[in-house]
Amino acid sequence: MNVDYTAEIKFLGIQITDTLKWHSHVQLLAGKLCKVALMIKSLKEVLSTNLIRNIYFTKFHSLLQFGILFWGGAGGELTTRIFRIQKRVIRSMVGVSTRTSCRQLFKELNILTLVSLYIMEVICYIRKHHQFVDLDSNIQAHNTRRKMDIHIQSHNTDLYKRSLINIGTKLYNKLPGYIKEIDSYKTFKKELKSHLLLHSFTQ
Repeated sequence: MNVDYTAEIKFLGIQITDTLKWHSHVQLLAGKLCKVALMIKSLKEVLSTNLIRNIYFTKFHSLLQFGILFWGGAGGELTTRIFRIQKRVIRSMVGVSTRTSCRQLFKELNILTLVSLYIMEVICYIRKHHQFVDLDSNIQAHNTRRKMDIHIQSHNTDLYKRSLINIGTKLYNKLPGYIKEIDSYKTFKKELKSHLLLHSFTQ
């Protein structure tokens, strides 16, 4: 039986190419998000901000969050394009001009920016899969103020540098100490979100 070669395939809702680049997936995602953005803009005149916010999380946020662990770290024009659409939606939700800064609007609506959402998903992944990492306190005999940091592995390959484990480790280690010391995952996630909302990271 002959199997035809294909350079691109859709697997569990993620568009994967033979080069492991995310241009195709982001292009499809952008199209879906633009349709939701248009819907939200049209409903803004007849629905309350609270209902519009619910629609955002049901229709827009769910698309944004899906698979972000994979494509969210692509950076450059790819994520910039998606973030522009997100900012357009945020402005539509509160009815402000296209020139209005969104930083405060994200905080008021209690919505994470695209970058903050990616950071949260990566850090939560690292926290839930802690068996794959070691804390510095387990590596070093002496007690230090960075004892709750995850030990950074020494690897020089580009593949590892771009890996979820390496990126997640570096992001996790940048968290305030009081968050890293939280035992309960539910509380950890809540405090992490509050921290990211406070700073509204955009890059």
